[in-house]
Amino acid sequence: MQAILSRFTVNPRQTRLLLKFLFVALAGLGIVAALLPGGGQGLPHADKLMHAGALFGFALLLDLATTRSFWRWQVPILLCYGVFIEIVQGFTTWRSASLADIAADAAGILLYWVLWRLALQRAVPHDNG
Repeated sequence: MQAILSRFTVNPRQTRLLLKFLFVALAGLGIVAALLPGGGQGLPHADKLMHAGALFGFALLLDLATTRSFWRWQVPILLCYGVFIEIVQGFTTWRSASLADIAADAAGILLYWVLWRLALQRAVPHDNG
C-alpha cells in the first residue's frame, strides 16, 4: 500500500492523515444516510448492493489510510460500523435492522480484499525460478 501512496504524493504521511479524516467524514455521512427514511427502494436488493458498495469503498479508503493489519484491525472496525448502523436503524420506526445487511457489508469488505489481492498479484512480478 505504501508503494501506491508514494506514486500519488510527495508526503505519504500527510496523505494518510487526509485519508483518515475523509474516512471519518464519509462514515459520519453514511450513518446519516442510513437513518434517512426509504433507502434502497426501487430496484430489488438495491439496499444490499448499497451496503456492499459502501463497505467496499470504506475498506479501500481505510486500507489506504492506515498501515495496520487488514484482518486484525480494519475488518473489525468496518464490521462494527455496519453492525452499529443496523442497531441504530432498529431503534427507528422507519428503518429496520437486518442480518442480511450485515452480510452484505461483509461481502463488500471481502470483495475488496479479493479484488485487491488479484490486483497485487498482477502488479507484482513473480519469480518462476
